[in-house]
Amino acid sequence: MLGGDLAYLDYRVRWRTGDSRPGKHAARQAGTGGNFRSYRRFWELPDARQIDVRRSIVDPAGEIIVRQMEQRSSMSVVLAADVSRSMTAAPGGSHMESVATLAQAAARSAVRAADSFGFIAFDERIIEALCLSPTRRRGAAAALPDSLLAFAANGRSAAGILELAARLPARRCLVLLASDFLMPLPMLQTALAALTRHDVAPIVFEGPDEKAQPGAGLLRVRDAETGATRLMFLRPQLTRRWRDATAARRLALHGLFEQYGRTPFYTQGAINIAALSQHLLAA
Repeated sequence: MLGGDLAYLDYRVRWRTGDSRPGKHAARQAGTGGNFRSYRRFWELPDARQIDVRRSIVDPAGEIIVRQMEQRSSMSVVLAADVSRSMTAAPGGSHMESVATLAQAAARSAVRAADSFGFIAFDERIIEALCLSPTRRRGAAAALPDSLLAFAANGRSAAGILELAARLPARRCLVLLASDFLMPLPMLQTALAALTRHDVAPIVFEGPDEKAQPGAGLLRVRDAETGATRLMFLRPQLTRRWRDATAARRLALHGLFEQYGRTPFYTQGAINIAALSQHLLAA
């Protein structure tokens, strides 16, 4: 059970929502509350409550002028998390506790903002037992962190990411996509291309020593997904190739995310919700 004093996850979107339910986000439709948007002629917006007497008196065409106000409405926030074996086999330990922390913070924040919160877990496929359909019901995600921490991760890949688009709401939503992204880049590109309707915010979990490069010598390596190990002798030339390949893949991953959505947030060890909030607000 995670602590009750967990910080809220702050987030912001730069697009107008299409939901008709009241909330905190700018909406596509006009309303009677919120901030001033523009002036309209009465025949375009026949709302006597919004008549601006002063503007109507000075209007050169003698039109009755009304104020169009900005509607504030809600939206859906969906956390889509990779729960494959590599997420529990990271060099510095399991990332699942960070995913559980993120789920709790995002769910609490959505409730506070009158948004709906949903959760989708995937490895080789969608893990139905861990999924939560978007809901505004307070406490609906209360058991989610414990379920994540108790989950036995055996998935040998994250191919279930290809199924995400079909499981998301029809209306545009904010998708927090959390993974170590140790998957083929063509697979990730296909998934991101299918998610372009939505606002995807990637959260990249890295092990504390993933940026550290191996030196020359004998090294035992382990496949994060299959768990298979092998002994390798790293010659200086092979070490350089390893370093170059690691740097090139990280650069390609970063560019792919920026092409299809937001700049990714990188995290090592325990996730810092305050830092992630700053990242989401600045994006």
